[in-house]
Amino acid sequence: MRCPSLLSVSATVVLSVVPTLLIAQEIDYARDIQPILSENCYQCHGPDRKARKAKLRLDVREMATAERDGFHAILPGKPEESIVIERLLSSDPEEVMPPPKSGNKLQRGEIALIRKWITEGADFSRHWAFIPPKRPSVPKTTRTSWSRSAIDHFVLSRLEQEGLAPSPEADRATWLRRASFDLTGLPPTSAELDAFLADQSPSAHAKAAERLLASPSYGEHMARYWLDAARYADTNGYQYDRNRDQWVWRDWVIHAFNTNMSFDRFTIEQIAGDLLPDATDQTRLATGFNRNHPITIEGGVIDEEYRTEYVVDRVVTTSTVWMGLTMICSRCHDHKFDPVSQKDFYSFFAFFNQVPERGLNGFDPRLKVASPLSVGQDTILGNQIADAEKIYRALLLETGGSHDVLARWEKTLSKRPRPTWKTGVPIRMTSEGGAELKALDDQSVLASGKNPTTEIYDLLLTKNSRKPMRAIRLEALMHPSLTNGSTSRGTNGNYVLSEFEVTYKLADKVHRVKIATAEADYEQQNYGIEKAIDGATGKAGWAVDGNTKKANRVATFLFEEPIPAEAAVRVRMIHSFGNSHQIGRFRLSVTGDQSASIPSAIQKALSLAPPKRTTTQREQLRNYLIGQFGPPELVKIAAKLTSLRREKAGAKTAFPATMVMAEKPGIRMTHILERGEYDKPGEIVGANIPSFFGSLPQNHPADRLALAKWLTGPDNPLTARVTANRFWQQLFGLGIVKSSEDFGRQSAWPSHPHLLDWLAVEFVDSGWDVKGLLKQIILSATYRQSSRISPGIHTRDPENRLLSHGPRMRLDGEVIRDSALSASGLLQPQIGGPSVYPYHPDGLWMELNNRPGYSRNYPHPKDPKNLYRRSIYTYWKRTVPPPTMATFDAPEREFCMVRRSRTNTPLQAFVLMHDPQFVEAARFLAQRMIQKGGSSPDDRLRFGFRTVTSRVPSAGELAILRRALNKRLAHYQADEPSAKTLLGIGSLPRNENLNIPEHAAYTAVARMLLNLSEAITKG
Repeated sequence: MRCPSLLSVSATVVLSVVPTLLIAQEIDYARDIQPILSENCYQCHGPDRKARKAKLRLDVREMATAERDGFHAILPGKPEESIVIERLLSSDPEEVMPPPKSGNKLQRGEIALIRKWITEGADFSRHWAFIPPKRPSVPKTTRTSWSRSAIDHFVLSRLEQEGLAPSPEADRATWLRRASFDLTGLPPTSAELDAFLADQSPSAHAKAAERLLASPSYGEHMARYWLDAARYADTNGYQYDRNRDQWVWRDWVIHAFNTNMSFDRFTIEQIAGDLLPDATDQTRLATGFNRNHPITIEGGVIDEEYRTEYVVDRVVTTSTVWMGLTMICSRCHDHKFDPVSQKDFYSFFAFFNQVPERGLNGFDPRLKVASPLSVGQDTILGNQIADAEKIYRALLLETGGSHDVLARWEKTLSKRPRPTWKTGVPIRMTSEGGAELKALDDQSVLASGKNPTTEIYDLLLTKNSRKPMRAIRLEALMHPSLTNGSTSRGTNGNYVLSEFEVTYKLADKVHRVKIATAEADYEQQNYGIEKAIDGATGKAGWAVDGNTKKANRVATFLFEEPIPAEAAVRVRMIHSFGNSHQIGRFRLSVTGDQSASIPSAIQKALSLAPPKRTTTQREQLRNYLIGQFGPPELVKIAAKLTSLRREKAGAKTAFPATMVMAEKPGIRMTHILERGEYDKPGEIVGANIPSFFGSLPQNHPADRLALAKWLTGPDNPLTARVTANRFWQQLFGLGIVKSSEDFGRQSAWPSHPHLLDWLAVEFVDSGWDVKGLLKQIILSATYRQSSRISPGIHTRDPENRLLSHGPRMRLDGEVIRDSALSASGLLQPQIGGPSVYPYHPDGLWMELNNRPGYSRNYPHPKDPKNLYRRSIYTYWKRTVPPPTMATFDAPEREFCMVRRSRTNTPLQAFVLMHDPQFVEAARFLAQRMIQKGGSSPDDRLRFGFRTVTSRVPSAGELAILRRALNKRLAHYQADEPSAKTLLGIGSLPRNENLNIPEHAAYTAVARMLLNLSEAITKG
């Protein structure tokens, strides 16, 4: 009787630099044999009991070597009597393994390797990644002078085994450029280069590394990698893909890296910060990591189905990020390659199954907490207020702020006539959404007909020929034709006025009116009237709880400067919330009276007898009187004090609610789900780690905190290795384990396994010091090597797995964009805060994510500064990720990703040459070349080249640039309109002091520089 079939699957062979056909040396099962069996045999003869054929298991020695009716699949020491060898060598298509239909076939060398292994006793060693790392001995090498650290000894030892030598050290400027990109995501400035090159001390590299690690840009750069892993986005995903506010958690990540939070604490707070005995709002905020997943708002979905998907997402993300395991393979069945059973999957699932969330609209629990980047600001504001109050009180006494003077000022104010409002129907009114606007008898305007999801009313008011205009009053009025007889056309009777814009035209010139203050008789919580004048046209705005409080509402908008008489005034009422949340009936009135500036709170205080005023009213009135009648010094400090108090009060409510983790009351039972389907519960399981790792301590609750402590504890063999490997990947382009997302049996064998273990142990022993580990690597001789490839090495080692030269790779899209902004001088250094909206193709959002009732145009920013923030702050819509960065292989962020692809396509060059962001950056780089580069063209070209590449151009390169400059200068001198067109690209105006053809010619050269391979490559 023959052994049953040894079926295999067709899969991509995971190649390693480590030769697997080293017959002459001692066989290592985990390195040499297991990858062959895993690739060709485990699908049918591996861990998955449901898929196992003939009850034969080849991944466990006792089962693989057991007697089966007088035969052995593997008989240690006797390959001729091992059925495995017989079947591998068979020419019978019914007998040979793998079967022909699988598409797999072992090479003769692989079969010989298996034969030799069986001959040596068929020893089964445990998979290397599942054994806790121990600090290996540092190997001795022949070249004793090259190494700078233990890292280099491991690398050099491997090179010498392969008969190779390391590359020469890169020049100092190249090292600084490489280190700057790797630690901050930005190139070095010319001043930083000059300072480093001038420092010839032995500690120059270490000092430069410490400076880079201390930069706020370090945390922003490191956080970018973490956002990929955390699947962070500014929208919810799925088909509606609406906005979410999770950026405060992003600030937490930036702050954690910049303060060098130990990686074990970084892990514990993100997985279980809410369960810590000393939990704070900041540790609870950290748990937003596992609330970054997509969430559906689509009506009709099955709640439990999607809630289950959210928990599965956490299992996949946590196991990938900290363990490098493909646990998702065990959702429906036992893992076919790794010893992770379906029970293990759902035991791990149980850790995350206690969150009190829903599948539909599952945004809770949420927590309103300040960004850690703002921590300390409250104390600073408090001190500033105390100082201002002292000055205020002293000036009040010195300048006559006595009771008699205040009473006299109040009497003067009381004599001012109340404002007279002039009401009228706009002489022209249009609805951009297509609604019909009709004037009623009371001079109000009623919208009817088409009811778009978002709306803009564009209104031209009657010219005010008598006197300047100081304020506009808006009345939102109820009408029977509107939703529930309310003031709104919205689905629930509420409206959100996103922005109230006023402009005027005088002498054919249009002026934007700055609204100094706005007041409303009622404001919905978090939807105050001030949000209708903040310049943002997003979801926020003035709302009035129209769904529960049906009433007429009034808002008054006071201008900072009066609109001149005879001006044509235009009003735009923008409603961009969606769901048709626009005012359905409104009336506009204007006034030129100075008394219109008196706030309603002050008017109310004036109407009361002094004894009947509250303390707050007396304080408000006194401050107002000082502002109106007091001497300049007192007015100034009173205004500053009011501003500081307002800033401090606003700081508490300035941050949106962030989704966080929490535990629901009681226990939600966790079941093994048959075939992974939410509605097929099977056996009940408790929270636990995969069984082949052992189990959690029995004296602690089996919750997320226990899981987090195990992940960073001494019994976990993966977290330190996986994390150190990803840091290595960030610096060298590939990890020591190439498959950084998979450390299981299907993973690539480490190129330097002992080095990886040394790094992992060093990382833990340092107290999980991230900055310390990165510093060690970038100061190593391995990292300092030139990236120039010696003849023949590319053929032998195309991916530089042997590390015979320094890293050279195309930069990520975010780094490329930030580098261009840095070179141009446009980059805004502000750290943290909400996401911003840089340049974006018009209509792309609507084209790719246009859902009735939920569509939203890309909100191009009003403030140009938002165009030039670092790319980490770019608004990330999952269904339409930032196209510039997507062109350079940025992910959609729908799921966890710890390794990006890296491609080179013609479209990338097109983006660098034609994207408005890069054209404008080139324009401002050209301006810098002209103004700061020197007086001669050659000096200016050298300045631009060095700004972009961190080196001085050669004579040949300079000659090419000079010819290009002269050619473009001649072109633009002959065609100045083309020059103006080029210099008009971008939000910021051109410098009027520069010669137009010359500026355009230098801009053309700057575009070339920003498109150089060297400009977008780390090398």
